Amino acid sequence: MSGQGSSSSEAAVRVEVYLDGRPEAVQVLTAPPFRFKLDTAALEEGDHTLRLVRLDAAGRRRERTIPFTVERGPGLEVRGLEPGATVTGRVDIDVVTPAGTPTAGSAPASAAAPIRGPATWLYVLATVLILGGIWLFFMIVPIYSSLVPAPSTASAGAQVAGPPVDQALLKSGEQLYTSDCASCHKPSGEGMPPTFPALAGNSFLSDASAVVKRIYDGSGAMPSHHSYSATQLAAVATYVRNTWGNSYGGVSVADASAAAPAASSGGAAPATGTSSTASSNAASAAASTGTSSSTASSAPSATSSASTSASTASSATAAPATAPAAASEAMQAGGKLYSADCEGCHQPNGAGMPPTFPALAGNSFLSDATAVVQRIFDGKGTMPSHPSYTAKELANVATYIRNSWGNSFGPVSADQAAQAAPKAAQ
Repeated sequence: MSGQGSSSSEAAVRVEVYLDGRPEAVQVLTAPPFRFKLDTAALEEGDHTLRLVRLDAAGRRRERTIPFTVERGPGLEVRGLEPGATVTGRVDIDVVTPAGTPTAGSAPASAAAPIRGPATWLYVLATVLILGGIWLFFMIVPIYSSLVPAPSTASAGAQVAGPPVDQALLKSGEQLYTSDCASCHKPSGEGMPPTFPALAGNSFLSDASAVVKRIYDGSGAMPSHHSYSATQLAAVATYVRNTWGNSYGGVSVADASAAAPAASSGGAAPATGTSSTASSNAASAAASTGTSSSTASSAPSATSSASTSASTASSATAAPATAPAAASEAMQAGGKLYSADCEGCHQPNGAGMPPTFPALAGNSFLSDATAVVQRIFDGKGTMPSHPSYTAKELANVATYIRNSWGNSFGPVSADQAAQAAPKAAQ
């Protein structure tokens, strides 16, 4: 859900570079100046295309495709006959080599100065030096090997191998990451820089204690997870430190307890998180990966009873004083969906995290009920779509955000939502 454009929201925050229709970007530029080098040495000779995707702060995309040709051998310049020319009679044509010497229409070869190669003694000297170097190499290498022992296998392994990985924690950590983290840091760990940094290849993860503290306390745009137990902290830390090519080693429950003493000891990590803010993003993450977000948001295991009570209470206080009973029910239902699918990015107070996730409180874009419903259903930019939402659910969420945090744009009926999003299930 994003507001109306502004000059600041039109500034580019990310440029993705694609080559020859490949689905993955060959380069991702996250800060100006957006400059990169294209190495054509590895490309085949012939025609290619370069596609550039520009994303601004509001999530809008701009694309441009540039065709180009890679040529390996020396080019040829033809003089005397232009492409598409109409000619009659005899035409003198010069074919110019890269050195600029015409190969046609020039003086005969007999008139050219003779080309002399290097003297014979130079060939002999070069042969002696090459053979002597080979002999010297095979003489010295065995001597050097006997004087300098090979590095110890144990010491080399100690530099790269981290603590052992508990496979049970790794599996539980994957489930927690999918429900609580993937909507911002992406299932691939590539994140959405600069707001949500990439975790794949991030050297910050080498410090297990710092990782656990960041998960527990949060920082900047990342919410805290104070409802996580030490076991859950260890599970998520183990997963992000050993996925997407990372190999920083496991994190034990004891290590997590030492790094976050305020975390409860807890038991085994559940299938989904229990954080009232972050764990409720399960449906949002599921929607971005093609899973039904309405199923995720309605499952009892996706949120704790405390989270449900909190979202119900906030919905009740946010509803307009003059709202009828039906609107009050829509506010409560919409508040639960918002808590499950939206507040991880737009925040519980509707303040958002600009410029990536704009504020909803006081946002005039919400005055257009049709546009709001369409944005929720179809998504845009960094906001995921919600194709599994029914018309009733669309109406409830739209009603909630249009009448919370000081907004008073009025309710949205299921019929209005069905008209705005005809593909939504009834």
